[in-house]
Amino acid sequence: MRAPGIVGAIASCLLLVGCGGGAAGAANSTPEPAPSAPASPSAAPSSAAPAPTPAPSSPPPATGPFGLAVNVPNGAKGVPVDTLITVTPQFGKVESVTVSTTASGKSTVPKIGGDVNDQGAWVAASRLDPSASYTVTASGVGNDGSRKTEKVQFNTAALSRSMEVFPTLTPVQGGPFGVAQPVVIQFDHPVANKAEFERNLRVTSIPAQEGSWGWIDDKTVHYRPKDYWQPGTEVNLDANLNGVNAGNGFYGQESRTLKLKIGRKQVGRVDISGHKISWETDGQPAKSYPMSAGKEGFTTRSGTKVVMEKAENIKMESETTGISRDSAEGYSVKVAYALRVTSSGEFIHSAPWNEGKFGRVNASHGCVGMSEEQMYSLYEQAQIGDPVVFTGSDRPTEFGNGWSAWDESWDQWRTHSALK
Repeated sequence: MRAPGIVGAIASCLLLVGCGGGAAGAANSTPEPAPSAPASPSAAPSSAAPAPTPAPSSPPPATGPFGLAVNVPNGAKGVPVDTLITVTPQFGKVESVTVSTTASGKSTVPKIGGDVNDQGAWVAASRLDPSASYTVTASGVGNDGSRKTEKVQFNTAALSRSMEVFPTLTPVQGGPFGVAQPVVIQFDHPVANKAEFERNLRVTSIPAQEGSWGWIDDKTVHYRPKDYWQPGTEVNLDANLNGVNAGNGFYGQESRTLKLKIGRKQVGRVDISGHKISWETDGQPAKSYPMSAGKEGFTTRSGTKVVMEKAENIKMESETTGISRDSAEGYSVKVAYALRVTSSGEFIHSAPWNEGKFGRVNASHGCVGMSEEQMYSLYEQAQIGDPVVFTGSDRPTEFGNGWSAWDESWDQWRTHSALK
């Protein structure tokens, strides 16, 4: 439908900028038509005699009046936007189908493609726009050699913008990204019909790698591969959501695509109790740096996190993590280099005010602090999408607090799919 109108903030969802232990923030196939319900069998007493064997039925005639049946009547009004135009041949085959529309922002040229399925019917590849007129022109040839063209015109139902669900994709096009980079889709309205949405989300990669979607909540779904992406992988998303029924009267606002490139394999490791951080690249010996993590009452979370954002010259405010600036723990500081790893406000960043604590004492409000010089080196090396494994604390990372898919086993992650 109609669209509304990295290194910086990568996703609009990253609202919190602050160091702290605040509250947590936050496979696919084409749907098949449902089979018709079987007729209810009539009950028969157990003592009934066996029924006589029926005579073999005659095969259907191979020929007959050729026709092309369109699943939307000519002149129909108020056609639901989740309709998939289908042209079914009778005693012949479909040769071509053209769909044109006057939908807002689209010209009256073919805008909906499709394919002939195993049953010989042509099925549209995408759904419809609201308050639009459509013309379907279908041609085919009969088993008797006759040819026919059918033309159907119809109008779709109106739908207010407030009842359309818009998808925001993260990350944006490009890269390179780290091997733990998920594909993230956020919706501006809750999706009740998650399975139907998920059926219309397709991720492919070169080389091919197994993966799965997982719903974080009613408005957020992430995709990760079974294992880390192979370096150099090309990842493609086709979110064919235009007109898809989201449930409760909501429908997908538009379809979107995304292309990503995965870079080198890097894994960060933070030893919270040992006060050190390291970053390994392509299996080479890791560089290690002294650091200071969260102090008592602001314990840094353990778990596998992912670099979500790279930011320079940002201000960190304690209010963003629920700490009043006027309290004894309040703060407002400028930070030269920072890597976000949770939605709730945990960063790895330069912290020159804690210089005497690095490698010795955990003294922060939950973030990992380093010297500015060493943080600059790490900042230059890190990629958005790099996994960072935090160990050494008894506070786990909450599900959905950042890109937390890698904090679960593959079997655990797949339970979050609506198609499990």
